[in-house]
Amino acid sequence: MIRWRIITATVIKELKTSEAGLSFIFKFVNDAGRAAALAWIIYQSGNLESLGFLTFGVALIAVWTGTVAEGGWALETELAGKTLDFTLISRTSMALVLFSKMLAQIIHEVPTGIVAAVTVMLVAHAVPDIADPAELAVSLLLVIAGLSVVSTFLGALVVLAGARAGVFMGIVPFGAVLSGFILPVGQLPLGLEILARFMPSSWAMDGAWNAITGTGTWAGLAGDWLIAIGVGAAWFLATVYLCRLVDKRIRIEGSLSAY
Repeated sequence: MIRWRIITATVIKELKTSEAGLSFIFKFVNDAGRAAALAWIIYQSGNLESLGFLTFGVALIAVWTGTVAEGGWALETELAGKTLDFTLISRTSMALVLFSKMLAQIIHEVPTGIVAAVTVMLVAHAVPDIADPAELAVSLLLVIAGLSVVSTFLGALVVLAGARAGVFMGIVPFGAVLSGFILPVGQLPLGLEILARFMPSSWAMDGAWNAITGTGTWAGLAGDWLIAIGVGAAWFLATVYLCRLVDKRIRIEGSLSAY
Protein backbone atom coordinates (compact mmCIF):
# COMPACT_ATOMS: atom_id res chain seq x y z
CA MET A 1 0.00 0.00 0.00
CA ILE A 2 2.84 2.40 0.89
CA ARG A 3 4.60 1.65 -2.40
CA TRP A 4 1.41 2.30 -4.33
CA ARG A 5 1.04 5.67 -2.58
CA ILE A 6 4.62 6.57 -3.48
CA ILE A 7 4.03 5.65 -7.12
CA THR A 8 0.75 7.57 -7.27
CA ALA A 9 2.18 10.66 -5.59
CA THR A 10 5.26 10.67 -7.81
CA VAL A 11 3.24 10.21 -11.00
CA ILE A 12 0.88 13.05 -10.07
CA LYS A 13 3.80 15.34 -9.20
CA GLU A 14 5.62 14.54 -12.45
CA LEU A 15 2.49 15.10 -14.55
CA LYS A 16 1.90 18.46 -12.89
CA THR A 17 5.44 19.59 -13.62
CA SER A 18 5.66 18.05 -17.11
CA GLU A 19 6.37 20.51 -19.86
CA ALA A 20 3.29 21.43 -21.88
CA GLY A 21 4.58 24.47 -23.70
CA LEU A 22 5.80 25.17 -27.20
CA SER A 23 8.33 22.34 -27.28
CA PHE A 24 5.60 19.81 -26.48
CA ILE A 25 3.53 21.19 -29.36
CA PHE A 26 6.55 20.78 -31.62
CA LYS A 27 6.71 17.15 -30.56
CA PHE A 28 3.10 16.67 -31.66
CA VAL A 29 4.01 18.09 -35.05
CA ASN A 30 7.19 16.01 -35.30
CA ASP A 31 5.43 12.75 -34.39
CA ALA A 32 2.57 13.47 -36.79
CA GLY A 33 5.02 14.25 -39.60
CA ARG A 34 6.95 11.03 -39.05
CA ALA A 35 3.71 9.04 -38.94
CA ALA A 36 2.48 10.64 -42.17
CA ALA A 37 5.72 9.86 -44.00
CA LEU A 38 5.79 6.21 -42.92
CA ALA A 39 2.06 5.79 -43.62
CA TRP A 40 2.41 7.22 -47.13
CA ILE A 41 5.27 4.87 -47.98
CA ILE A 42 3.38 1.77 -46.85
CA TYR A 43 0.08 3.01 -48.31
CA GLN A 44 1.69 3.29 -51.72
CA SER A 45 2.98 -0.28 -51.40
CA GLY A 46 -0.58 -1.55 -50.89
CA ASN A 47 0.38 -3.67 -47.87
CA LEU A 48 -2.67 -3.03 -45.71
CA GLU A 49 -1.61 -5.52 -43.02
CA SER A 50 1.62 -3.58 -42.47
CA LEU A 51 -0.39 -0.38 -42.48
CA GLY A 52 -2.52 -1.68 -39.61
CA PHE A 53 0.62 -2.67 -37.72
CA LEU A 54 2.14 0.75 -38.36
CA THR A 55 -0.90 2.51 -36.88
CA PHE A 56 -0.02 1.18 -33.46
CA GLY A 57 3.71 1.17 -34.11
CA VAL A 58 3.97 4.94 -34.70
CA ALA A 59 2.02 5.57 -31.51
CA LEU A 60 4.52 3.48 -29.59
CA ILE A 61 7.45 5.21 -31.31
CA ALA A 62 6.08 8.55 -30.10
CA VAL A 63 5.74 7.24 -26.54
CA TRP A 64 9.19 5.60 -26.63
CA THR A 65 10.88 8.72 -28.02
CA GLY A 66 9.35 11.05 -25.47
CA THR A 67 9.94 8.73 -22.52
CA VAL A 68 13.61 8.04 -23.18
CA ALA A 69 14.55 11.53 -24.36
CA GLU A 70 12.39 13.72 -22.13
CA GLY A 71 12.69 11.36 -19.15
CA GLY A 72 16.47 11.45 -19.44
CA TRP A 73 16.58 15.23 -19.74
CA ALA A 74 14.27 15.61 -16.74
CA LEU A 75 16.55 13.49 -14.58
CA GLU A 76 19.62 15.35 -15.78
CA THR A 77 17.98 18.69 -14.97
CA GLU A 78 17.11 17.52 -11.47
CA LEU A 79 20.65 16.25 -10.93
CA ALA A 80 22.16 19.53 -12.09
CA GLY A 81 19.74 21.59 -9.99
CA LYS A 82 20.22 19.37 -6.92
CA THR A 83 16.45 18.94 -6.62
CA LEU A 84 16.74 15.18 -6.93
CA ASP A 85 19.04 14.94 -3.92
CA PHE A 86 16.16 15.12 -1.46
CA THR A 87 14.57 12.11 -3.12
CA LEU A 88 17.83 10.19 -3.29
CA ILE A 89 18.60 10.56 0.42
CA SER A 90 15.13 9.42 1.45
CA ARG A 91 14.38 5.85 2.47
CA THR A 92 12.30 5.29 -0.65
CA SER A 93 13.64 2.68 -3.05
CA MET A 94 15.54 4.27 -5.93
CA ALA A 95 14.05 1.72 -8.32
CA LEU A 96 10.55 2.72 -7.22
CA VAL A 97 11.29 6.43 -7.66
CA LEU A 98 12.71 6.02 -11.16
CA PHE A 99 9.93 3.65 -12.22
CA SER A 100 7.33 6.17 -11.06
CA LYS A 101 9.03 8.98 -12.97
CA MET A 102 9.21 6.98 -16.18
CA LEU A 103 5.62 5.76 -15.80
CA ALA A 104 4.51 9.38 -15.51
CA GLN A 105 6.47 10.23 -18.65
CA ILE A 106 4.81 7.37 -20.54
CA ILE A 107 1.38 8.65 -19.51
CA HIS A 108 2.41 12.16 -20.52
CA GLU A 109 3.39 10.95 -24.00
CA VAL A 110 0.16 9.03 -24.70
CA PRO A 111 -1.56 12.03 -26.40
CA THR A 112 1.31 12.34 -28.91
CA GLY A 113 0.97 8.62 -29.63
CA ILE A 114 -2.75 9.03 -30.31
CA VAL A 115 -2.06 11.93 -32.68
CA ALA A 116 0.49 9.81 -34.55
CA ALA A 117 -1.95 6.90 -34.90
CA VAL A 118 -4.76 9.17 -36.11
CA THR A 119 -2.37 10.69 -38.65
CA VAL A 120 -1.68 7.26 -40.14
CA MET A 121 -5.40 6.59 -40.52
CA LEU A 122 -5.97 9.98 -42.13
CA VAL A 123 -3.16 9.47 -44.64
CA ALA A 124 -4.31 5.93 -45.43
CA HIS A 125 -8.01 6.87 -45.48
CA ALA A 126 -8.70 3.69 -43.54
CA VAL A 127 -9.15 2.30 -40.04
CA PRO A 128 -6.93 -0.74 -39.37
CA ASP A 129 -8.66 -4.11 -39.56
CA ILE A 130 -7.87 -6.09 -36.40
CA ALA A 131 -8.48 -9.83 -36.40
CA ASP A 132 -8.47 -10.19 -32.59
CA PRO A 133 -8.77 -6.98 -30.51
CA ALA A 134 -8.39 -8.87 -27.21
CA GLU A 135 -5.04 -10.36 -28.25
CA LEU A 136 -3.91 -6.94 -29.44
CA ALA A 137 -4.85 -5.32 -26.12
CA VAL A 138 -2.83 -7.85 -24.12
CA SER A 139 0.14 -7.52 -26.48
CA LEU A 140 0.14 -3.72 -26.28
CA LEU A 141 -0.10 -3.91 -22.49
CA LEU A 142 3.04 -6.05 -22.46
CA VAL A 143 4.71 -3.58 -24.81
CA ILE A 144 4.04 -0.72 -22.38
CA ALA A 145 5.34 -2.85 -19.51
CA GLY A 146 8.51 -3.50 -21.50
CA LEU A 147 8.90 0.20 -22.25
CA SER A 148 8.56 1.00 -18.55
CA VAL A 149 11.30 -1.42 -17.57
CA VAL A 150 13.77 -0.43 -20.30
CA SER A 151 13.26 3.31 -19.76
CA THR A 152 13.73 2.85 -16.01
CA PHE A 153 17.00 1.02 -16.72
CA LEU A 154 18.19 3.95 -18.83
CA GLY A 155 17.05 6.37 -16.14
CA ALA A 156 19.16 4.50 -13.60
CA LEU A 157 22.17 4.91 -15.90
CA VAL A 158 21.60 8.65 -16.02
CA VAL A 159 21.66 8.89 -12.22
CA LEU A 160 24.39 6.32 -11.65
CA ALA A 161 26.95 7.55 -14.16
CA GLY A 162 25.88 11.18 -14.40
CA ALA A 163 25.62 10.62 -18.14
CA ARG A 164 24.36 13.44 -20.29
CA ALA A 165 20.82 12.57 -21.33
CA GLY A 166 21.68 13.57 -24.88
CA VAL A 167 23.79 10.42 -25.13
CA PHE A 168 20.59 8.42 -25.17
CA MET A 169 19.23 10.31 -28.17
CA GLY A 170 21.23 7.93 -30.34
CA ILE A 171 19.43 5.01 -28.72
CA VAL A 172 15.96 6.34 -29.55
CA PRO A 173 15.70 5.43 -33.29
CA PHE A 174 17.74 2.26 -32.84
CA GLY A 175 15.52 1.17 -29.94
CA ALA A 176 12.36 1.82 -31.97
CA VAL A 177 13.56 -0.56 -34.69
CA LEU A 178 14.75 -3.23 -32.25
CA SER A 179 11.49 -3.02 -30.31
CA GLY A 180 9.57 -3.94 -33.45
CA PHE A 181 7.58 -0.71 -33.68
CA ILE A 182 8.30 -0.09 -37.35
CA LEU A 183 7.94 -3.68 -38.57
CA PRO A 184 7.97 -7.15 -36.98
CA VAL A 185 11.53 -8.04 -35.96
CA GLY A 186 11.27 -11.28 -37.93
CA GLN A 187 11.53 -9.14 -41.07
CA LEU A 188 14.80 -7.52 -39.94
CA PRO A 189 18.25 -8.71 -41.09
CA LEU A 190 19.47 -11.61 -38.98
CA GLY A 191 22.01 -9.57 -37.03
CA LEU A 192 19.45 -6.96 -36.02
CA GLU A 193 16.85 -9.62 -35.27
CA ILE A 194 19.20 -11.29 -32.79
CA LEU A 195 19.76 -7.96 -31.03
CA ALA A 196 16.03 -7.22 -31.11
CA ARG A 197 15.24 -10.41 -29.24
CA PHE A 198 16.87 -8.89 -26.15
CA MET A 199 14.10 -6.26 -26.10
CA PRO A 200 10.92 -7.38 -24.32
CA SER A 201 8.76 -5.26 -26.61
CA SER A 202 9.93 -7.14 -29.71
CA TRP A 203 8.24 -10.33 -28.50
CA ALA A 204 5.07 -8.50 -27.51
CA MET A 205 4.93 -6.80 -30.92
CA ASP A 206 5.04 -10.26 -32.53
CA GLY A 207 1.84 -10.93 -30.61
CA ALA A 208 0.41 -7.63 -31.87
CA TRP A 209 1.21 -8.63 -35.47
CA ASN A 210 -0.58 -11.96 -34.99
CA ALA A 211 -3.57 -10.19 -33.45
CA ILE A 212 -3.83 -7.79 -36.39
CA THR A 213 -3.34 -10.35 -39.16
CA GLY A 214 -5.07 -13.30 -37.49
CA THR A 215 -2.08 -15.53 -38.15
CA GLY A 216 -0.35 -17.84 -35.73
CA THR A 217 -1.68 -20.13 -33.03
CA TRP A 218 -2.62 -19.69 -29.40
CA ALA A 219 0.44 -21.69 -28.41
CA GLY A 220 2.72 -19.41 -30.40
CA LEU A 221 1.00 -16.31 -29.03
CA ALA A 222 1.30 -17.53 -25.45
CA GLY A 223 4.96 -18.28 -26.09
CA ASP A 224 5.58 -14.74 -27.32
CA TRP A 225 3.85 -13.31 -24.26
CA LEU A 226 5.77 -15.52 -21.83
CA ILE A 227 9.11 -14.69 -23.42
CA ALA A 228 8.24 -10.97 -23.37
CA ILE A 229 7.55 -11.29 -19.63
CA GLY A 230 10.76 -13.26 -19.10
CA VAL A 231 12.97 -10.80 -21.00
CA GLY A 232 11.27 -7.92 -19.21
CA ALA A 233 12.00 -9.63 -15.88
CA ALA A 234 15.69 -9.86 -16.81
CA TRP A 235 15.73 -6.11 -17.57
CA PHE A 236 13.96 -5.51 -14.26
CA LEU A 237 16.62 -7.42 -12.32
CA ALA A 238 19.35 -5.46 -14.07
CA THR A 239 17.54 -2.23 -13.21
CA VAL A 240 17.21 -3.19 -9.55
CA TYR A 241 20.94 -3.97 -9.48
CA LEU A 242 21.79 -0.56 -10.94
CA CYS A 243 19.50 1.16 -8.47
CA ARG A 244 21.21 -0.62 -5.59
CA LEU A 245 24.52 0.73 -6.84
CA VAL A 246 22.96 4.19 -6.81
CA ASP A 247 21.70 3.63 -3.26
CA LYS A 248 25.18 2.46 -2.21
CA ARG A 249 26.87 5.50 -3.69
CA ILE A 250 24.40 7.86 -2.05
CA ARG A 251 23.86 6.29 1.37
CA ILE A 252 27.29 4.76 1.98
CA GLU A 253 29.76 6.79 -0.06
CA GLY A 254 27.80 10.01 0.41
CA SER A 255 27.97 11.18 -3.20
CA LEU A 256 24.66 12.70 -4.29
CA SER A 257 25.41 13.54 -7.90
CA ALA A 258 28.11 13.18 -10.52
CA TYR A 259 28.57 16.86 -11.33
